[in-house]
Amino acid sequence: MCTRWSDPQWIREELRRKWESGKILRSLIIGDDLFPLRLPLKRPKSNEVNENFAEISRWIKRLRDQSKQGIGFGYELIEKEIVHRQSGRNLLPIHAVVPTVRDALRLLKKEREADKFLQFAEGITADWPVLQQWAGRYPHKVLGAGNDWTGILAVLKWFSLNPRCGLYLRQLDIPGIDTKFIEQRKGILAELLNIILPEKAIDHNGSSFEQQFGLRLKPIQVRMRLLDQAQYIQGLSDLTIPVEQLSLLNPAVTRVFITENEINGLCFPAAGSSLVIFGLGYGVDVLRAVTWLTEKEIYYWGDLDTHGFAMLDKVRSFLPQTRSLLMEESILFKHRTLWSVEDKPFLGLLTRLTPEEHRLLCSLQNNTWGKGVRLEQERISFQQVKRSLSSL
Repeated sequence: MCTRWSDPQWIREELRRKWESGKILRSLIIGDDLFPLRLPLKRPKSNEVNENFAEISRWIKRLRDQSKQGIGFGYELIEKEIVHRQSGRNLLPIHAVVPTVRDALRLLKKEREADKFLQFAEGITADWPVLQQWAGRYPHKVLGAGNDWTGILAVLKWFSLNPRCGLYLRQLDIPGIDTKFIEQRKGILAELLNIILPEKAIDHNGSSFEQQFGLRLKPIQVRMRLLDQAQYIQGLSDLTIPVEQLSLLNPAVTRVFITENEINGLCFPAAGSSLVIFGLGYGVDVLRAVTWLTEKEIYYWGDLDTHGFAMLDKVRSFLPQTRSLLMEESILFKHRTLWSVEDKPFLGLLTRLTPEEHRLLCSLQNNTWGKGVRLEQERISFQQVKRSLSSL
């Protein structure tokens, strides 16, 4: 049969698209005018009738045989009489009409899934009528959660009764629900909690599920080394402590070095009245909470690449006195044989660099010396590190 004309499979594909968009499931719980669904058929042109009469007859028969008239469900045909001087009067299908949502579901063999959706949606809206619109808008999310809905609804109820509880996720005492259940479903839970909870129970500026809904966050750990033996704390030089406790420490140092690479932090040379913080990467902005850093000399040592300068710029957003260390063009070229390639360079604009740093960043972004040139900080010779520190 000519593929230019709409056949029963084409009709099913049109319905499948509406199923995948959620429109068919939505019509089960939210009154709309989707059904009866009228589908204009791609059909033979009048000048093709005589030339392709036998083929057209087979096309019409196939459409009729698989219509509601032929199999008892599905689509109905709307036909138009055409008159041709050679073939005479003939009825040509011009539209397929799917009368009801149940006809569509039977054609798609989706009745069982639709019944499941209705079951879940009824359970959701029985507890939370305010979620009916969400269920209609995202019916495939309702289906996708499947048998998790009993647990999801229990979590919603607990949060509604215990807003902004200040507990760790592990401490929530919800019958039948463990920590992993919530951790693995934070996305859908956040969507629903944003609908059911009062505004005062939600922190829309929170960057995590815990912050948004008033749970206690796992402490952010900061690792540092005291570089002056006279400053060791009860003989300890290498410390990993929560950032909240670090903010209270305020050691008697005048200089603080910040570097991303862990090995560089561990190998950092001894230096009087100094310490080094390391291993934070782009998470370096957790140091905003450590207010005593504003009173210290700050040096940032990052990779000599576009992201290294992006992190330097970020540090300066809250520690404007920060100076860069070992992030100069001369250092880059002294280690030319150790260059590697930065696969996804940072191409944005940075506003807190010195003129020299900005020129170097632009050269890296513009591939002046080759595509994606970078010098990772751990490739800089240890003797160079010591020389640079001695010149401060």
